[in-house]
Amino acid sequence: MRRALAATAAGTALAWLALGTQAAFPTELIGTRYWSGDFLSYYLPNAEYLGQRLARGELPLWDPRHAAGEPFLASLQAGALYPPNWLHALLPTQSVFVALTMLHLALAVIGTGAFAAALGADAFGAALAGLAYATSLRVMGEIWSPSAFYTSAWAGALWWAVERALARPGARSAVVLGASVALPLLAGWPYGVAIAALGAALYASLRLLEQALRERRVPLTALATLGAGVGVGAALAAPQLLPALELLRESCRALGSLREEQAVFVGAPHDPARFAQALWAHGFNDGIPGVVALALAPFALLRGPGRTRAGALLLVGALGLLASFPDHAPVYGWLRGLPVLGDFRFPYRYRLLTTLALAVAAGLGATRLLALCAARRTLGLALGCTALALQLAVATRPVWNALIPFPRAAPEARPLADMLDALGVHGDGRVLRAGWSGRLRASDRARVLNDLEPLSLARSAELLTFFESGQPRTVSRTTGPRVPAAGSGDALSAPYYGRIGLPDTPLRAGILDLLSVSVVVSSDPPAWLDSRYTRVGELPAGVAFTNPGALPRAYRVSAASLEPEGLQAALAKLIEPAFTAGRHVLLDALPPERPAPLERPAEGSVAIEVETPERIALRTRGAEPGIVVLTDAWFPGWVARVDGAEARVLRANLAFRAVAVPAGDHEIELRYRPHSLRSGALLAALAAFGCAVALRVSRGRSTPAP
Repeated sequence: MRRALAATAAGTALAWLALGTQAAFPTELIGTRYWSGDFLSYYLPNAEYLGQRLARGELPLWDPRHAAGEPFLASLQAGALYPPNWLHALLPTQSVFVALTMLHLALAVIGTGAFAAALGADAFGAALAGLAYATSLRVMGEIWSPSAFYTSAWAGALWWAVERALARPGARSAVVLGASVALPLLAGWPYGVAIAALGAALYASLRLLEQALRERRVPLTALATLGAGVGVGAALAAPQLLPALELLRESCRALGSLREEQAVFVGAPHDPARFAQALWAHGFNDGIPGVVALALAPFALLRGPGRTRAGALLLVGALGLLASFPDHAPVYGWLRGLPVLGDFRFPYRYRLLTTLALAVAAGLGATRLLALCAARRTLGLALGCTALALQLAVATRPVWNALIPFPRAAPEARPLADMLDALGVHGDGRVLRAGWSGRLRASDRARVLNDLEPLSLARSAELLTFFESGQPRTVSRTTGPRVPAAGSGDALSAPYYGRIGLPDTPLRAGILDLLSVSVVVSSDPPAWLDSRYTRVGELPAGVAFTNPGALPRAYRVSAASLEPEGLQAALAKLIEPAFTAGRHVLLDALPPERPAPLERPAEGSVAIEVETPERIALRTRGAEPGIVVLTDAWFPGWVARVDGAEARVLRANLAFRAVAVPAGDHEIELRYRPHSLRSGALLAALAAFGCAVALRVSRGRSTPAP
């Protein structure tokens, strides 16, 4: 069994390397938003940034490259604490992506095959189950979105760990289940874990119910093992999950999506007619891992060991399929009421349950059929090999042919900072690119304001959308089909993704000054740009303008007032003629010894002396008390010291950091030290220690006496 799974896993990974990859990135896709996700604009630059920081022995907590700065580890999809991702510190980024894809394909084969074997599949059946799942469109289609792909690859192992906990409850099974929960959570796409865990929970509930009815007692040991395993997994992943929960409170986007107003469904993937047409035309689709698996799965219900478990498995798969059609079946409506799942922007991904269930059931069905040939070993061997060959021919290879081959080398970076240098544009300010903002490679020195992460800070989006339209928003209207909100006829909106247009008038242009935007790039610049800014030259993305009124990233003001109640009122205050940028600041709380409004600017200066992503050292000088403003994003976890003494980090102008200082010369140090990370690390350490103790005690009990 182990040899069969190992051979299938290795063969699948090597075959994908030979047939599913290409030498270089397809040039026709560079700069486009293609179906496979944000690989170029998000995953690749984040992996480069992670690798660079880890290579220097640093854990990246903050990302200064995007917007006005944002949390990095807490943004989840970077997978900063996922151990396989640490290879990015040692090898070229794209080579690591290829290696990790092969690793997770092998993991998908082994985990799914092991689950099928636990349900009664033989070597051929387990190999078929692993192959069918690992090379399905539902799994392979996620390769360009690494965090989602890694999480999908873990689903089989997670279900196997649940089955082990049910069959052999105890400390070891709880530890194995905990690891199977923690690792995919750390991989960076927790909603994928939630989907897989939901299916596993339904399967486990049916199994426990059957066992309770059969034995006429509640299987408390199995329940305790499952609960302990899930708790251990969550605790081990806490160093990443707790910061993510902290970010969610300040983010304009929901996880999954848990906010109803962001649950925008793409119409085509959720259409049952198109689902059936794709299956008929290709012999596979998103949810059906090939006609071979579909034909073999019903045979898992033949009389024999594991028949009841196979039935429970197929029921879970059927519910997953029904949940993927939110407009045509009530299942998704039932799920949206659960506290963890909420509204999901991509219900079609519930077909992960269908794919996994059919793949495992196909392995069991093949085993049942081969058992009928037990008297004729040669015939059984021939049928098993034929089933594997058919799966390869009618599903695996066609799926690979349908996908864009994955590149083994990344495209050459075109740093925006170098382009600006060539135009003679220098400085520490930010760049605003009108339209869709493709994120920069990590080697770029330019700070692009509207390059936002999946869990972007809400205030960054609100300031930009207010500048554009006069209405602060964290969602935007998009084209295409949308699902109305429950109980309303309004179409739902998509979360803000960095799109920003330039208004026809400069009425709100002062917002860009406050954001330290020193360069604006537009392919279709409005007339007021030439009257307000300085045209400096052409770039591939459009015409570049410099903003002489942009505030420096660090400056000192002489007047402070409390921000008005209500976001719209506060934003309106920022663009009033009486509000002079560089002299006035709005604060979320006034310091005890605050500067009084002055008729003239107070003399003062601020210089950035030391800057790393998680630490900034400033030196300031002024004859009057003042407020030192840094136009980097305010976020919980930033702490300050003035001349070594603790000081409060105030929120300035709705979104930035500020520190009150007395008159004279002072040194200010700002550090990012999130309490959530320390709490998560403590939980993980306690969980790891508990696992070690439990394994040691369990091993001692199982060791036979001499």
